[in-house]
Amino acid sequence: MSRLDRYVGRIVLGSFTAALAFFMLLIIIMDILAKMPRYVRVAEEQGFSTLDLIGALLWHYTLFLPVFFVTMAPFVTVIACMFAIARLQHANEVVPMLFVGRPMRRILRPLMLCGLLSGISMAACWQWVVPQVAPAITESDEELNRGIGTQKHLVDESTDEGVIRRLYVTEFEPAKNEVTGVSMLLEAVLAADSVLITAKKGVWDGERGDWHLIEGWREGVHKKVPVEWLGRGDLTPELLLQRGREAIEADTLSYTELAETMALRPNRADVRLALHRHITFPLANLILLMLVLPLAVWFERGSRIERILTAIGLCGAYALFDLTCQSLGGRGHLHPVVAAWSPTILFGSLGVVMYGGIKS
Repeated sequence: MSRLDRYVGRIVLGSFTAALAFFMLLIIIMDILAKMPRYVRVAEEQGFSTLDLIGALLWHYTLFLPVFFVTMAPFVTVIACMFAIARLQHANEVVPMLFVGRPMRRILRPLMLCGLLSGISMAACWQWVVPQVAPAITESDEELNRGIGTQKHLVDESTDEGVIRRLYVTEFEPAKNEVTGVSMLLEAVLAADSVLITAKKGVWDGERGDWHLIEGWREGVHKKVPVEWLGRGDLTPELLLQRGREAIEADTLSYTELAETMALRPNRADVRLALHRHITFPLANLILLMLVLPLAVWFERGSRIERILTAIGLCGAYALFDLTCQSLGGRGHLHPVVAAWSPTILFGSLGVVMYGGIKS
């Protein structure tokens, strides 16, 4: 590594550390302000003192730090590299580097290395850190929110008189005793006897002791008829809530756990989507840099604010498209592989073209 790499690398590392600390602190403060009334109410109900509440919040958000990192590392990398370029240009150091024969891509090499290391750190964090803290995060979240949050992607399997019942629920709201996105497969010995029950929503009826289905359908081999009740009186809201507490979000599973879960439950779109996003999202560190850095060196006469706003705009476009694909993939409107790789292919192709066109 040359002296130029070390010099630019120190600037990038300082900018990355400052940007990461700033964004993490900002997200924590915004989350605390939004949830503080609930935290105070729960603390009063459980008899927490002020010090107990502060300690619980410190522990809760400390556990969340790895999750925050894998969520926003690509955007922190872009902002940090933009600040590093702006600092070099403000000190009039880029032109002398070019004058002594250093190509622009050679000057930008430490910034691309920063993006590569950030992506590797995200992958390592997803594999070894996030899965370890996920159970503790669930316990801490239940302690501060009394476990009343919405449970997602619940699965239940049981056998009744030789029929295997596989139930999948997209969301469960314990406060309302409502489930959304219901799908239950009754798998008999003969394929012709198997039945699929689907519904947009289900509401627990305490008097009848069953789930009342809204827009429910019972589909067999030869016919499809409306159905009003799920026929799972054994699966009470209390038992479903326990299932939710035992379940862990697919986004918090490691690569190994996701691959094993996908092999056992190939019909779970959220698991397949999470596995591929664990691969594609770390690549966003390099993709966004290839998009933003050419604009930074082309806008040498622009202000630092213009460069930062341009970087934010590109990051926002990527994030919006990525969230849209995630939503479509999670709801089954788009294949999980397509949903995970579309932002990478689209913005990656554009980034390769733009980065390859940098003038030396």
